[in-house]
Amino acid sequence: MIMGPARNPVRAARRKTELRERLGAERPACTYCGYEEPVALRRTSRKFLQEHHVFGRNHDPDSVVFVCLNCHAVIHELLSNTGVELQPVSDPVLRVATMLRAEAVHFEMFASSKRKQAALLEERNQ
Repeated sequence: MIMGPARNPVRAARRKTELRERLGAERPACTYCGYEEPVALRRTSRKFLQEHHVFGRNHDPDSVVFVCLNCHAVIHELLSNTGVELQPVSDPVLRVATMLRAEAVHFEMFASSKRKQAALLEERNQ
């Protein structure tokens, strides 16, 4: 997203600083594709980057990564395709098994995105 100059640069800079502090990162970006724009990270229903709960919100609400809308849709489709249940699981053994499958999907998508990024760098270098 390309944004024009801010009408009030001081206020815009303050908002970006506050957003970074709230998100806990100097340069917040999508974990998978690298999209970054702090202004787009507002916690509203129409935000560009969303919190993705790696193990599922019902299994571990604190394990969160930021992902863009596209990557969030893809990761949830992959979770669904691999049979990861995102609803609460009462049996502790099954819950851990579900969390492990969700974590595997996360790392597979992360590895795939890193391979794509490396290929792009190699293409630029040729």
